[in-house]
Amino acid sequence: MSLRKNLLMVPPNRLDAFTATGVLADMLKAEPSIEVEIICRESDVVYFENAPGRMRYITHTKDTPPRFTLILKTLGRTWHRIVSLTNLRLPFLLWAQHRHSFRFTTGAYSLPSLFRPDRATPPHIWVPDKIHVPLPETLTPQTPLIVFATQESGRADWDWRHYAELAWRLADSVPQLQNAHIVVLSPRDCLVAKGLVENLPAGQITCLPDLSYVKTAALLRRANIVLGTDRLVSRMAPYAACGLVMRLDRTETGQKGRPYGLYTGHDAGQVASYIGGALPQASPAKTATQGENIATVAQPHVAKTNAELQALAEQINRINNDR
Repeated sequence: MSLRKNLLMVPPNRLDAFTATGVLADMLKAEPSIEVEIICRESDVVYFENAPGRMRYITHTKDTPPRFTLILKTLGRTWHRIVSLTNLRLPFLLWAQHRHSFRFTTGAYSLPSLFRPDRATPPHIWVPDKIHVPLPETLTPQTPLIVFATQESGRADWDWRHYAELAWRLADSVPQLQNAHIVVLSPRDCLVAKGLVENLPAGQITCLPDLSYVKTAALLRRANIVLGTDRLVSRMAPYAACGLVMRLDRTETGQKGRPYGLYTGHDAGQVASYIGGALPQASPAKTATQGENIATVAQPHVAKTNAELQALAEQINRINNDR
């Protein structure tokens, strides 16, 4: 019996390619043993390469997939399932037992499920279990982490001064972020990142230029706040379980279902006030009163266990006395 294979055709736009990860996750959950062949741009392979399955790739480098090349590599083959997320007619020339075609709007934040079309399938992020993110070794797991994603900085009227003012206001007015560490994600020649590094204390900020996709995802899992102009990072952060995500832009977009907040102004004080109200408030630790035992406050489960043991001992004594 020949090995069954699925074919997934990914759109060439990098944001739509990231959205397509949800379709692959849906496919692997239902058919984990089937090999999947993915047609995508070379730069988009990173979204899928850590998926828990057998993957093969047909890659291209152009914004418009080369139709003739794809026909030569796919025509005459038999597929178990073909899923097309592009406007190409190639899937209709191929034989497949099951065929799915989604013509979603560019910029969509989710896609219908393959097996339950009434449900939306959000993007999925696969990251290796062990991956080193180049953060300072002095950071503890409890240190709050603020990520400034300054790529595509022309999308908003924010320069390094706005980011620096926001960092100062967050440290000054938000108790949960008083000892926060700032990480800047940027291209290597980004002027915003350069200005921040030169004007903030060295121990307070780390700049990570051109960070890889998997390391960016690992960093976002660790972050408490993600803010900036990079659209891909803004999409990744909510699905990496980041606490609060805000993207900066010049104008309000009409798209619905955004998984992040959108801010179109340049008032750092206003942003800091919003973040302070949106973050969960830290609950103050209970302190022992003068008549309380401090050990009881610190370890209530141990105290309860001791009480239960004492009650059990008294019950055993009564049984022995009755005898």
